[in-house]
Amino acid sequence: MDGVKMKAAARTFLNWMARLSNSRRKNLTLGQRTSVDWLRIGALRGRVIVGDDSIIGCRIDFDDTEGLVTVGSRAYLGASQLVCHSRIDIGDDVIISWGVTIVDHNSHSLQWRHRKEDVRRWAIGEKIWDGVKVAPVTIGSRVWIGFGATILKGVRVGEGAIVAAGAVVTRDVPPYCIVGGNPAREIRQLSDDER
Repeated sequence: MDGVKMKAAARTFLNWMARLSNSRRKNLTLGQRTSVDWLRIGALRGRVIVGDDSIIGCRIDFDDTEGLVTVGSRAYLGASQLVCHSRIDIGDDVIISWGVTIVDHNSHSLQWRHRKEDVRRWAIGEKIWDGVKVAPVTIGSRVWIGFGATILKGVRVGEGAIVAAGAVVTRDVPPYCIVGGNPAREIRQLSDDER
């Protein structure tokens, strides 16, 4: 058996083993034929729901036990990172390249009085969320997010939109358009042929 076939067999076996143990994991729901890179997914503090035929290769970190990440069917999430406090929703047929970061919060308060104890509290396993802005992120169906892009809190990426590599998205993206840059701005609308 060559190396490619061995890797595929190993991944199939790991997914099969994970599904057996998943019956006891109430925080993870996987659709049919969905593949997960279990080494990257790690222990989940929040809840993840994934549709059918998706490939999940991203790291998912939760900053609250009530956090929820939903991923639709036929989605591909490459070696990227989702950081969720409350909610991140990703639609059907979405492609997220490697190096993408999606975060539904600011991580720290803008006010020094609220963040001055952050490091000391981390050392004892605590995080105080006073003054930290949190807002859900929604990625519509048929979206393509290029490598190294960043999607920040409260953003809605419309259906069929394309986020260029390296873009930093700080506000909503209209459906069927291409955005790029830092901060991301609309480059152009997709033509009917490109939809």
